[in-house]
Formats: sequence, structure tokens, C-alpha cells
Amino acid sequence: MKLSQALKGLTLALIFSSLAACQKKPAAPVVQAPTPTPAPTPAKLVSAEPTSFDAIAKHLDSGGGMYFYLSTESFLKAASDKLGEVVPTLLAMSKMDDAAKAKAEAAWKSLAQFVAKSGLNEISGFGASSIALEPGYYQNKWMLHHYPNQGNGLIWQLHGSTPNALNLVPYLPEKTAVASSGNLKLALIWNGLNQEAATNADLKQALDLATLQLQKATGLDLAALLASLGPNYSLVITLDESRPTNLPGGPNGQPFTIPEPALLISIQVQDDVLINRLDQELSKNPMVVKSEEEGLTLRTIALPIPMPFIRPVIAWKKGLLILSSSDLLLHEMLDVKAGKKPGLAASATFKKLMTGLPTTGCKFAYVSPVFQKTINAVQMQTMQKDKNMTDPATQKFMHYVQSFTQMGEACAVVEETPEGWIGTSHGGTGPDKIVAACAVFPVAVVSAIAVPNFIRAREKAAHMSAPAPSVPPQAPQPALPAPAPAPVPQNPE
Repeated sequence: MKLSQALKGLTLALIFSSLAACQKKPAAPVVQAPTPTPAPTPAKLVSAEPTSFDAIAKHLDSGGGMYFYLSTESFLKAASDKLGEVVPTLLAMSKMDDAAKAKAEAAWKSLAQFVAKSGLNEISGFGASSIALEPGYYQNKWMLHHYPNQGNGLIWQLHGSTPNALNLVPYLPEKTAVASSGNLKLALIWNGLNQEAATNADLKQALDLATLQLQKATGLDLAALLASLGPNYSLVITLDESRPTNLPGGPNGQPFTIPEPALLISIQVQDDVLINRLDQELSKNPMVVKSEEEGLTLRTIALPIPMPFIRPVIAWKKGLLILSSSDLLLHEMLDVKAGKKPGLAASATFKKLMTGLPTTGCKFAYVSPVFQKTINAVQMQTMQKDKNMTDPATQKFMHYVQSFTQMGEACAVVEETPEGWIGTSHGGTGPDKIVAACAVFPVAVVSAIAVPNFIRAREKAAHMSAPAPSVPPQAPQPALPAPAPAPVPQNPE
């Protein structure tokens, strides 16, 4: 009995499992998605003409707000070739006589030869970039490039071989508004002109005349003077906002009010040619006070009418000549260098500007917001002197132009490398102001000429179209008596 029940249960289980198997749907086959074929990477285009892009790009900053490159190789060569073809044609078409044409052709040949020797044709490209180091603070770079096997022209030798422009920094006072230092070998330019004068009689005559005039005026030989100067020249302008100063020439007879200014120029000298001549002339002036201080020979000039911020001084020592509008500025700069007074280099702002800039260079420049603010204020006060510039729309436009050209505090250093010049600057001037200034500047120049002329023309037209003022009738004037006849001279006989 039990066995039969077990067999019956097993039979039912087999029947039900068979029915379930018959009713079960077959599983759908697994379909794999096809592997996508990667898009081919486009091949990098290579210029069919040589360029200096890679050589310049490695010195610039990519990824910022501005990146610019211009190849000048083909442009300069084409310009030189085309001018060489066009100039003779223009001379042949001109109505000048043969003598004038010969002079013009000789002048052109001299200019072409001078340009060829100048090194302009060796420029292979120019690049510039601007990138934000932090919001509102930028690093700007530019490069004027030549290939390593070139750079033999005159322009590449003007700076000399000593990158000493930053030697000025330890002397700068706290209230420095503008500072600039750079190298320039003027004798090279003079020698290059004299080489061209050997084949150009007119140029030789002009150079001889310049030499003669300087000889008569100063007793100095021009070639010897230029050879004795440089290569380093420095400029310092200070503006003391704590001491406002009035200068004549303001609007409506009122003076300009600006921070008290002072100026100093230093010139590196190779010998005492200029110094001896200056000392000779200063010795003739009884108002000159002689002194010796800190290794410097000073000649302070007392003015007949004392001015609070002008007390000119000429100072020198071996290898250096200094011209200053105030002996106070000279002494302050010496004290800053000696550590007796804090200078610009100790300020946190200046340290930030100099961080990351080259520590040596052939050119250095600094500008403060005080200088630009003062220049803008003087410009606006000058406009008040011209009644044609007092128009509210004109003044509003000039304020608009100034807002774009306000560059803020900045520091820059230029290096001379085997491949050309590299300039680096830090400050608040970013790509927006660089582009805006480039765009606004020509508009401002045109406006400075066109706007006043337009206003004058408008006033003239209004004056001509206005009705003539009515003249009240005048009462008739009484007739004048006839003049008496002249007496007839009597014959003494």
C-alpha cells in the first residue's frame, strides 16, 4: 500500500514537471554590442614654410587670456624685395630733374644698406602672451626672435653685453612713481651712419654739419662724446602725495596741483670727456656750490628765485654722471642704498611684482598708480583750458578713454638671449586692457584731433546761420561846416 502510494506521487511529480517544461519559454540569446571604432586622430599640420613658432612658443605662457604669434620671415623679405623694385620705378616716373633724382636714389640706397646692416631683416617672428597668476594679477610676456646663427645686426648689439639694468632697484625711494634703466650704445649708431656716409655725399655733409655745430656750441667732438656715454642710462621720477605742489599753466589762470615731483637721470660714462667740460662751465657760475660727499663730486646750483622743490645738482664719480632736479632726491637715494631709509624694494607690493621676474636684464621699468593718476588729472585740467573741450560729451568720452588706458602698477624686465629679446612683466594689466588700449589708442588720437575741429565747425556754422543783429536807426547827424580855405602865402617882396 505504501509502495503504491509512493509510485503514484512520483508519477504525478513527473507529469507536472513535464508540463512545466513544455510551457517554459526559451531564454533570449545574449547579443553583445559592437565595439565602437575610435575616430582617427587628425595629423598635425606642419607649415610648408619655415617659421619660428616653436622657438617663440617655448618662452610664452599658453592657456591664458591672450596668445599671439606673427612670423615675419617672408613678410620682411617680400617688403625689402618689393621696395627695391618700386623705388626706381617711382623715381623714373617723378618730375624731378636728373640731379635731384640722383640724390634721391643715393639716399634710398644708403637707407637700404643701413637697414640691411641694422638686423631688422634678421627678425623671424614676434610672440606675446598673457596669463592670470591670480584674479586681477597677470604675467605678460613677449619675444622678438632671431635664429641662433643670426643676430649680428646693429639692433641686436645696441644693449651691450652687460645685463645691469636692475642695479637701479636698490636705490629707488618709497615714493618712486616711474623708474627705468636700460642699455644703449649710441656710438654704434653714429659709426653705422658714418659708414654709409662714405658712399653718400649728402649724408656725409649732414653729419659733418652736426659735428661742427656741436663743436662750436660745446667745444666737444660728437664722435668722442658718443663714445664716452653709456651704455647704461637710468631715470627716476618721484611724486610725493603728502606735499601737493602748484605749477603754473592751469585752466582759467589757476595752477595745476600735483604731488611734489623730483627727477634724477644717471648716465654711465667711459671717460671724463663730458664731466670735465661740465665742471669747466659750472666753475664760471658764482651761484654753484661745490662739495664732496660719499665719493661723489657735487655741484649744486642755487637758483636766483628759490623754488621749494627745485635745487638742481650735478654729481659724478668714476664711471657715473648724475643729473638731478633736487639734491634731496640724490641724498635720499644714497640713503636707501646704504640702508638708512626704507626703499621701494622693501614694500610688499614691489616684492610681489618682482617675484618670478628675471633677476638680471638689459632693461628694467616700473610704474606706479600715482604716476598714471597724476597724468590723467593733468590731462583733464588741460582740457579745461580749451573751450572746445569743455563739452560734457567730449569730457565723458575722454574719461572713458582714460579708464581703458589706466594700466595700474607694473614691473617689467627685458632679457637679451642668443635667440633675441624676451620681455616679462607683472601687474594689473591683463589681456582685456592690452587689447582695449590697442583699440582705443588710435580712436583717442583721431578724437583728439577730430572732436575739437567738429565743435569749432559746429560753432562756426551756428554763428553763420544766426540772423544778423538788428541795428537801431540813428538820428541824422548835423552837417559839418566846410573847411576854411588854406591861406595863400604872401610874396615877401
